[in-house]
Amino acid sequence: MNALDLLKDVPYFKNLDEKALQELLIKGDMIQIRCGHPLMQQGDASDEAYILLDGRLRAILEKEGEEHTILGEIGRGEIVGELAALFGGERSATIIALRNSTLLRLGREDFVRLLQEQQGSLLHLTHTILKRASRSFSPNNGLSAVALVPATPNLPLDTFCHELAKAAARHTSVALLTSAIAGQKLGGKIPVEGDELESLLAQYEDEHNLVLYQADPKWNKWTEACLSRADKIIWVADAEQSPEPCLSERRLTQACLSINHAAHELVLLHPSHNQYPTGTRHWLAERNLSRHFHIARDHSGDIQRLARFLTGNAIGVALSTGGMRASVQFGILHAMIEGGIPVDIIGGSSGGAFIGGVFAQIIAPDEFPRIVKEGEKLFKDSTKLTLPLVSLYSGRKFTQIIKALTHSRNIEDLWIDYFCLSLSLVNGSLVIHKEGPMWEAIRASAAVYGILPPLIKDSDCLVDGGLINACPTDLIAKMGAGKTIAVIASSKSGITVDGAFSPDVSGWDILLKKLNPLYRKKIKPSITANIIQSMLIASDHLQDRIYNDSSVDLFIHPPIGAIPSMDIQSLSKLYRFGYEYGLAHVEKWKEVLNTAKPD
Repeated sequence: MNALDLLKDVPYFKNLDEKALQELLIKGDMIQIRCGHPLMQQGDASDEAYILLDGRLRAILEKEGEEHTILGEIGRGEIVGELAALFGGERSATIIALRNSTLLRLGREDFVRLLQEQQGSLLHLTHTILKRASRSFSPNNGLSAVALVPATPNLPLDTFCHELAKAAARHTSVALLTSAIAGQKLGGKIPVEGDELESLLAQYEDEHNLVLYQADPKWNKWTEACLSRADKIIWVADAEQSPEPCLSERRLTQACLSINHAAHELVLLHPSHNQYPTGTRHWLAERNLSRHFHIARDHSGDIQRLARFLTGNAIGVALSTGGMRASVQFGILHAMIEGGIPVDIIGGSSGGAFIGGVFAQIIAPDEFPRIVKEGEKLFKDSTKLTLPLVSLYSGRKFTQIIKALTHSRNIEDLWIDYFCLSLSLVNGSLVIHKEGPMWEAIRASAAVYGILPPLIKDSDCLVDGGLINACPTDLIAKMGAGKTIAVIASSKSGITVDGAFSPDVSGWDILLKKLNPLYRKKIKPSITANIIQSMLIASDHLQDRIYNDSSVDLFIHPPIGAIPSMDIQSLSKLYRFGYEYGLAHVEKWKEVLNTAKPD
């Protein structure tokens, strides 16, 4: 593919005629960056902008004495270094090539002139700057080529690859290429002399938004071409085989290091969706993976979920804090699934962590009412006071409830992606739980400080993550969701006052009133209500900043009113309200998310 054709595919230049593109080529410089090499270093002074014409880049934020942070990835047609070109100053991040990449370099004068002359270019640039300013990179944005590689011996990929291509075609234009198809196009000869194979693959990538390369199980010219051009490498394995990397996988992984630094992901194929995956940690232990998927051969919804991730259409749901009020989220999720809105990633804090963890285990919609009844039974008499040296409640019953509802499962064994948040009181940082025992993660996230005891693990002290991130919409986007939903269960109201005590209240006087059988009033507000409501209000105000910095496609905030955050008797009522509210709004939500057609 020549340089002129590359430029025609760039959104910034869609309004330019061929003469203007030719002039741009004369003014700019075409440069090549090899895999693993930097395009620019953080802190460098520069006044040049770059347009990525082919390949893939990664943006990294470097901090002295700390592990670097991956900000995101940059795909074909995106611009790099635009702020330095416009305003000067130092580069804000280091940019490296994940695979061999081709860019057009423009000096400041030419770049500014382009923006002045082309209104469309200016609009694209504004969108890019807003994304970069909020650092809301999408890890899967701009995928144009994905390599599918067998990770276990004698694994036939044909059926899986064809089904994946069919599922992805519901969202974008897709081509599936195998060595047999490529050989046929080239007259039955692979390897070929010169650049014939590269030209063929470039042609397919130009004609389709996504190309799926089905690699051979051994290292050859075709597999090398697949791996070298991939924006993402997905290993496909039979979950019933040994998790130990086989010889061919080790060889391919080693050979890939010199030609591609793209993210590696794992697909584990299971015989049935009715049996939960187990032992996933053994598959993850010896592999450097950014994500894994569980796919059942008898469940089309699993492969459709993978297709949504690859095409940027995965739907992520962030659940807020809210105490027992979070039960309304369970009803809303029921209505969403029943109404045809899939959930590919779910995460939350505190009460949202609990609801998300329970939801992530559900296989069929008819399980929702049964789980609500089970939860209501388990929560009865769960608030047992203890000597308040660490917390008001012992947490024993609550821990038992979480263990019962999570069935000793690990997070990595769930069919869909799930995470929750806690706060480390040892180092003051947010902890993202994406692996390990579910009960521990939820117990840590729901440890409302002062109400329940913290979770002590690995010399750390973990409490409610909602203190600093009450509804993790920002993390949902960073984990690959193309569309983000926020379900808010908190409420600014929820406290009632009966004037039972004065500012110099005596706990002994209140205790005597409670023990008096003739005293009919409830003592309001209680210490539990005061603590939780104060935390919810504070985290709600803090959360507004996170909402402003993350892209949220749909806010769902049901009007639950002043239901107390610790009212266990309202669990079923909140679930039913959420379900009915969801059914009444689901068609509108589908229009907003562009999922009106059945998936």
